[in-house]
Amino acid sequence: MIRNRRGFTLIELLVVIAIIAVLIALLLPAVQSAREAARRSQCVNNLKQIGLAMHNYISTNDLLPPVSVDRVSNGGDTVPHQNFSQLSRLLPFMEQTPTYNSINFQFGSRWAEGGSFGYSDQNPPDVDAAGGAQSIPQMTVITQVITSFLCPSDPYPGGSGNFIINGTSKRVGSFNYPSNFGLNRRLNNWVPNGPNYICSNWDGAMKRNIGLNSFTDGTSNTVIFSEWVKGPGAKPGRDGLGMVYQSGKGTADFTGDAAFAAACLAINPNQGNQNWGWKGEWWAYGGTSIYSHTVPPNRTACDYSDQAESGRGDITLINASSLHPGGVNTLFADGSVKFIKSSVAIPIWYALATPDRGEVISADAY
Repeated sequence: MIRNRRGFTLIELLVVIAIIAVLIALLLPAVQSAREAARRSQCVNNLKQIGLAMHNYISTNDLLPPVSVDRVSNGGDTVPHQNFSQLSRLLPFMEQTPTYNSINFQFGSRWAEGGSFGYSDQNPPDVDAAGGAQSIPQMTVITQVITSFLCPSDPYPGGSGNFIINGTSKRVGSFNYPSNFGLNRRLNNWVPNGPNYICSNWDGAMKRNIGLNSFTDGTSNTVIFSEWVKGPGAKPGRDGLGMVYQSGKGTADFTGDAAFAAACLAINPNQGNQNWGWKGEWWAYGGTSIYSHTVPPNRTACDYSDQAESGRGDITLINASSLHPGGVNTLFADGSVKFIKSSVAIPIWYALATPDRGEVISADAY
């Protein structure tokens, strides 16, 4: 006897599909969360490697590496700048000796420095009228991609500057881990108050060196590196943590860091206030490798209206940011990495920025 087998009805098929869709909807966030946890763990490890390299550098040189060594005038001739970032100086301690050896310290690290040892902003190397390959000092190092300097949670390019090398376009190397330069020095009688420093013979306020004995507040209470979201590229770009916005205010409009932070946080990013989107470009260059604690983490990054470019030591108002939910990873001077919540109180965030102002910070304050 032949029996007829009963198949699925349309309703039953739709129910099965619906159940599968619900299961996928339930599992997908868990999978994404697990992937982000792995990316965040890698980001923490990158900062720990930078911290270990920093202490090895200090053991060798007795001082923290400078953020930059500024140009000096000598009889009308420009002395070669040593304007390389801290990350550049840490390369030999991060198993990146070949990259370090490719640096020509007779030239600046970035064309924007101009003069006989740099390049003109009006004629950067990536807009050669002839369209041919160019001979540019530092080409190897400035286009080098160092994975230890990149957070895997951040997909943005961090700039759009390309060089032509033997007919091939290569992007300038980007990074996610800037140095803490404290609070804004324009609002502190021009004296830097962060744990990192710039050597300069022409700026008296910059004449200082920082060693571990400078951390009178304790190395476990002072941040030396954090992270930021790289920029989306040329403006108009994508709004968000990677973009730097125009404050609409000048330095004369503020009496302190908190006043600037309030003005920055009041900016509406949807009203054409985008200023530039190259944050995270040029990891080898000291001038764009620093951030400040003026604005709390994961909030609007701002620029003065009376200054075309910030992040050069005279004004640095770009804050820490990340795509990790809830906060940012921070490297402390003792080599530990801690996760600071985006909701951290501003006085605590300011206290973590400086090594010697005598603040007492509770372990549960952040």
